[in-house]
Amino acid sequence: MGKIVSLMNTTPDGFADAKFLIVDDEFHEFARSLLSNSATVAFGRNTFELFQNIWPPRLENENATEGQRKLARALTDIPKVIYSSALKTTVWSNSTIVEKIDAEHINSYKEEGKKGLLTVGSLSLVAALTEMKLIDDFYFCIQPHIAGHGSVRLSDKLKLDTPLSLKYVNSIQLKSGVHIIQYKMHNSVKYNKN
Repeated sequence: MGKIVSLMNTTPDGFADAKFLIVDDEFHEFARSLLSNSATVAFGRNTFELFQNIWPPRLENENATEGQRKLARALTDIPKVIYSSALKTTVWSNSTIVEKIDAEHINSYKEEGKKGLLTVGSLSLVAALTEMKLIDDFYFCIQPHIAGHGSVRLSDKLKLDTPLSLKYVNSIQLKSGVHIIQYKMHNSVKYNKN
């Protein structure tokens, strides 16, 4: 059965700005392992535009590490969905723009025998899916920085009437000091239109 999975980088004080990230080949390999269990990767507009500018050129960059090239290939090959009402075109192959999040379609990734959907960054998208209780697993990649400031925090995007319980599953310590913690949402739901 497929899952809806969120991969999110954050500092201990809650900032998810790209400038605070430590991403090395060990991290790229971890991200690639999540991609291999996914049918599609989903983005919000800002994260997609950042990725579209960074990853396709790495396929041609002779200075890119092996880990960067492997992740660039995986990201290019996998189908990508961008949830945005503002973005009108994309040049990255295998990319589709969708204006609205359709809970029924998102849940089609949870069907038996299917691979799931992976969100990368994209805090507005993660907030919307969290509010709809559609995310099954969260991977919080805690970056070893106290940022003290920034422009992107999940808490600024998320609006919940009641807290959601998460169940600890596992954690991985990378050599860079990044600590990846996996949680399962206790109350994730399968959308039912009836």
